Amino acid sequence: MNREKTGASGGKIPEAWIGQQVMLETTESLSSDLRAAAPVYLEDVNERGVVMLVTRHHDQSQSSRYFYPWSVVGWIRLAEEDERA
Repeated sequence: MNREKTGASGGKIPEAWIGQQVMLETTESLSSDLRAAAPVYLEDVNERGVVMLVTRHHDQSQSSRYFYPWSVVGWIRLAEEDERA
């Protein structure tokens, strides 16, 4: 069963993307840890937003979880092969 979650903009985010690298653009600058055009791991999706696992750019061995409400998510898509770390 391939259930999907619906974002605030009406877009569909498949639960199958959870655990995969995605590209995310926010409508505002939220964190210096989220590098522009860098893939992040999608950890969870729900009616309120998405949870991302972000690797810190200054220390690749550390990562942090971030919640992004749908109101600040511009777009989200699976990372292409050449974008993955």
